[in-house]
Amino acid sequence: MSFIKILSDQVSNKIAAGEVIERPASVVKELVENALDAHAKRITVRVERAGQRLISVTDDGDGMDSDDALLCFEPHATSKIATEEDIFHIHSFGFRGEAMPSIASVARVTLRTRRRDSQEGFQVSITGGTLGETMPVGCAPGTETTVRDLFFNVPARRKFLKSNSTEERHITEIMSLISLAHPDVAFELTLDGRKIISSGAGDDLMPRIRDIYGRDLADAMVKLDYDSGRIHIEGCITKRGVTRPSRSEQRIFVNGRPVESLPVYRGIKDGCGPMLDKGRYHPAVVFITLDPALVDINVHPAKREIRFRNEFEVSMAVRDAVADAMNRAARSANPFLDPGQTFQTVTVEPETKPQKPVFDPAEFIRSQASAPPIEREAPILETRASNQVFQKTQPELPQFTSDRRIERIMLAAKVDYKPVGAIPVRTMPDLFRQIDPVLPPRDPEEKPEEEKNTGSFPGRKGLTVLGFLENSYIIATMKDGLVLIDQHAAHERVLYEKLLKRNKDVLFQKLLIPITLDLSLSDCRFIESNRAVFSALGFEFDTFGERTVKVNAIPAALRQDNAGGMLKDILAMITENGTFNGRTDSAKLAQAACKAAVKAHDKLTMEECSALLDQMAECELPYCCPHGRPTIINISISELERRFGRK
Repeated sequence: MSFIKILSDQVSNKIAAGEVIERPASVVKELVENALDAHAKRITVRVERAGQRLISVTDDGDGMDSDDALLCFEPHATSKIATEEDIFHIHSFGFRGEAMPSIASVARVTLRTRRRDSQEGFQVSITGGTLGETMPVGCAPGTETTVRDLFFNVPARRKFLKSNSTEERHITEIMSLISLAHPDVAFELTLDGRKIISSGAGDDLMPRIRDIYGRDLADAMVKLDYDSGRIHIEGCITKRGVTRPSRSEQRIFVNGRPVESLPVYRGIKDGCGPMLDKGRYHPAVVFITLDPALVDINVHPAKREIRFRNEFEVSMAVRDAVADAMNRAARSANPFLDPGQTFQTVTVEPETKPQKPVFDPAEFIRSQASAPPIEREAPILETRASNQVFQKTQPELPQFTSDRRIERIMLAAKVDYKPVGAIPVRTMPDLFRQIDPVLPPRDPEEKPEEEKNTGSFPGRKGLTVLGFLENSYIIATMKDGLVLIDQHAAHERVLYEKLLKRNKDVLFQKLLIPITLDLSLSDCRFIESNRAVFSALGFEFDTFGERTVKVNAIPAALRQDNAGGMLKDILAMITENGTFNGRTDSAKLAQAACKAAVKAHDKLTMEECSALLDQMAECELPYCCPHGRPTIINISISELERRFGRK
């Protein structure tokens, strides 16, 4: 008795549908690509209930006659290739002949089509792979494919679908990608009667990027333009400083097809250079055009992954294209350089060491007698002298600084230079009078409160803030010594723990002037449907139009100028993983906190400094930032006494 059986067409089509039709977005992709292969110039997509109830794709392409309308639902029936050699020179999107029979096997499909030179159209109905009624109909030239009740006969597949908002996001994403790849085609997408995409046909890519991903991202981009003869690259990439915590906004197109490719991702990263922070990615839209014989697209059933014949060559081409764009953007943003300026080699003459003048005691005494008694000018001391804290009063000898050497360096850099000259001498009391303490002066008779020795961060009770060093470090005193606090690392720790311990009682601050963000179509719709997640993090917002978000409240620990960037980073994390989990996403949370925290040289007010110290006192681990760098350095009294030679 034989145990091997030949599967029926219905079973084999359902198996094929499991590979090709993963979700409603897969149906949209296959039908829209069919319309593009039919040379359509206007494509309209209607979706109801995230594609489970209805998906309708209408185009003005070539259309089909009655024979082709019936034949397109047969397995491996295609007009794209005919011989084995054609597989290696594919210029169309579809070529396997699997999409239409796969869709028809798991849904109720109605196809209406008409060729331009025909007087009437033709309609075909198929339910679960079984051919139904066929008839001639009146319709416009082109094709209209209606898919109803997707997966009605495969209930197990429906259980694996995500929420309606997630499935709608996938549909919007695939339509955005196809729209980017074909700016010469007009697209329209409607979800439950709400128009999401409405892009007119044109030749320029930037308006399409602005329509889909928003004005903010489009304005931060610089164009890619590279041609090696074998490989042509064009598109856009964001300038330095505009990054995301994932590469989900890096779009790659090879010969007009949206794909994923590690060699291309690697080329983008290498082209951005070493200044790119670890775990950050530049949003980019990269179009690669090369001979179809140099790329294999017949790797993945959904044709998402491809293989290049020479991956290294493609990766290097992308790297060079991105590096050139970054350099052009840097030159245009540099106020000291013209966009086309190049650096020239500067020849420096050898320096002749000046002779020290002879000291004349009589002349020195005469000059001191005529000097004003209140304030005098002191020359800049050389390094050896400046390192001596206490010195005996010595005659002010004529000294020579390195002004000439600095002047030559500045001349080579084309920067005007003037010697600083003399600076007024200030005493230590003068310097301390310029520092305003955060805490009010304490009454000498008032006894300090007892502090609990818990081994945690002492908080505001144990600290007296003296001031700031280089607007980067907070200088404070404790009862047992001196404390230096890195304001960036401290704020980074505070933000990280706030995100990690999100709860319903999160503190937020209302904004007098709301923040307006321009997001992509899919991001705006996704953030609206996941409002509760962002509210738990401390963000309150309203949506306007299809891609504008007005942020009315932000977490209390966040500065307003950093709130927009952090919201976008959290959005990127959620959309990449489908959910937000602080524990599993801790590395990305650390990156988001690092980017949103106050930076070195950011000037803090005393009120902001006081709030930062209070929030540090509430942290579980206040002594280091999420990346392990210290936030606090304690210098004890005994250490100071040892340094000053008292011990």
